[in-house]
This record gives sequence, structure tokens and C-alpha cells, in this order.
Amino acid sequence: MTTSWTVPPKGATSNMMDISQTVRNLDLYRLANLAVQHTQFLRSLHCNGITLQFSFSSKSTPSKNYTLNALRRYRDLWLPLLAKQTSMDVGSDSNGTDESVSLIPPPDVAWLWHCHRLAPARYSSYIKTRFGPDTSKKILETEVAFAAQFSHECPDDVDVNAEEANQAIVKQKAREIWRDAYPLEPFFQDAETGANSESSPLLLTSPTSTSTSKSVLVDQQSLDLDGFDLLSSADRQCNFLWQVSGINFENEEFLCDGVLEYVKFLKLKNVAPNQVIVPTYQIDLIWHTHILASIHQYDCDCIAVSGRTIHHDDSLNDRTEGGKLDVSFQETKRLWKDTYGEEYYCIGGMYRGEPPDDFFQREWILSSSSSDEKVRPSSKFAHLVGIHAGSSTAT
Repeated sequence: MTTSWTVPPKGATSNMMDISQTVRNLDLYRLANLAVQHTQFLRSLHCNGITLQFSFSSKSTPSKNYTLNALRRYRDLWLPLLAKQTSMDVGSDSNGTDESVSLIPPPDVAWLWHCHRLAPARYSSYIKTRFGPDTSKKILETEVAFAAQFSHECPDDVDVNAEEANQAIVKQKAREIWRDAYPLEPFFQDAETGANSESSPLLLTSPTSTSTSKSVLVDQQSLDLDGFDLLSSADRQCNFLWQVSGINFENEEFLCDGVLEYVKFLKLKNVAPNQVIVPTYQIDLIWHTHILASIHQYDCDCIAVSGRTIHHDDSLNDRTEGGKLDVSFQETKRLWKDTYGEEYYCIGGMYRGEPPDDFFQREWILSSSSSDEKVRPSSKFAHLVGIHAGSSTAT
């Protein structure tokens, strides 16, 4: 977004100097590089068909068995494994006898973990309730924020360079820890059918499960994570890749500019603390990246920038005129204009329309339309392409 004023508002220059200083002080330009890793991570999940399994907009109806089994694996296997490993790491670190182990999950688990952490307040609350405050801070973090491992990456013998060999060791360690904890549970689930038979009912263990807890049949209560519908969030987040695949998102200057705009966005909460504000997609990518890199650091940075924690909500996606998302966007535009003296608009960083049918195919990643700004999907919101903002909201 280019900053220019016909008549600079009072304090505009000092505002920009303050923004730039804040970005430098908090080392937030790092988010531009992380945003590249973020989109690469999303693309790898897409081209391997993982995120499409969770999208109800896909032409091929997602396998209910696959998604429910992914939820079981994430909630009842992955999170307890993290909690156990975190406890072991804390103990070994205190004795100075060992280093913590980075755990890189299988792709179905990686996607749900990604989506859960994008609701940082909900995620933090769930972790504290389930595992206790002593482990909540450590378990919130991941040393490798944008990573998953795929079954086709795990040959027995393969010629690799030193960096690839090191990554392979880290991934193998995660698989060994999983196998030791769950010897009867495959690390990877079948992308077509899931690990359980379609002919038998899927079982999810209780959220407070231990190794001896009973399994229960799936119902809505067992699907919600303390009131958070993770599978619905995974469905909504599938479309995010489409919105941040315009050609500008491949430009380093555009991403660095997005960091500056993001800090300005956070500072709007100082102007109107109770107002729901809506980001452009340029800002939203940086926002998502900031949260996912480290929820603890995100909270600290938010407090440093705006004096408060800022909650991310992806549940609003109805752009109907006069609806909550539209009204919040119009108010954000007004606040932005009043505060910074410029229009709230970003060339190449606004709403791209709903994804075309081709998006819901793995091969879309390789097609020319993936970043083609001329692609204009037909939908009832087509008239908002290029002028409306994202569907995340800050509360």
C-alpha cells in the first residue's frame, strides 16, 4: 500500500515515524520472510490434497471419515504427545542434559493444528483447561511453525544434501516418538479413506482421555474443542490460500509494506478499542503469520503495539451489504482515513472473489490462474472483487 496524502493530516508524519520505529524495535520485518514460508506451507498442503479434504466447497465431497479421524489424531494423540514431550523437555533442560525436540506433524494433524492456533485465545484457553497452566506456555509454541511431513518424503534410502539430511533426521525423530507412544497408530493416515474402516463407526476418545479412558461415538460435543468448531474453521481456512495467491504476494517489497500496514492495523485498536476491525488480505497474511510463528510472542507484541491482546476471529464470511462483516469493514475504512489520512485500500491485496472451481483441484497450484489477477470468479460477491477486504476480524 502506497502512503500519500494530498494534505497531510496533523501528526501524520510522526505517525509513520512511530510505525517504522515500532517495526524495527520489535523486529517485525521478520514476518515478511515467514510469510513466504507460510504460503509455501499452504501450497504444499493444497497440492497434496490435504486441505481439500476439509473443504465443503470442493467438487469432491470431503471424506467424513478422514476429517473426523484427523480430529481424533490431533486432539487425542498429537496434543497429549506434545504435552508429554514438553514436560520431558522442561525436565531435561533444567538438568542441562538434553535439548528439546522439534516435533513436525503429519499433514492432516499439521492442518488442524494450524487452524486451531489461528484462534489463539480459544487455543490457549483449551490448552490451559486440558493440560494445566504449567505446560500451557511451552505447548503453545512450535519451533517449526510452517512444516508438515508427507509419506512420500520418507524413503528408506535416498541421496540428499546436508540440509535435507538434517531435516530428515528431525522428521524421523518425530515419527519415532509417535511410534513409541502409539505403536498401533500409523503416523500417516490414508488420504482416501482415513485410518479407520468406512464400514465401522469412528470413535473419538474423551477430551480428558488417558490411556485407559473409554472411547465414545462421535457427537457434536465431542467434535467441539471447548466450544470451538475446529473442522468448520478448517473448511473456512481452505480458501485463504486463494486470497493470498495474487502476483503481489510474491513480491518482497509488498510483504515488507504489509508489515508496516499490519502495525497500523493493530494500532487502530487504540483509537476504537471496542470496534471490530477488518484487515486487507495483505495485512491478514502478515497477521496470520505473526500468530502462527509464536502465540506467546504475538501476545507480547500486541501489548507493546496497542496495549492489549487482540483476538483473531475467522467466523465471519458473509459479505452481504449491511451484514456484520460489511459494516465492520466500512467502519474500519473510516477509522483508517481519520487516523492515517489515506484510503484503506491495497492494490493486489483486497478480496479476489470466491475461488474458481479449478482451485479445488490439486493441480491448481501448477496452473497459470493460481496468481492471475484477471481471474474473476462468478459469485454473488463478484462486484466486491478488488474493493472489499478480508474475512478475518480483530476483536
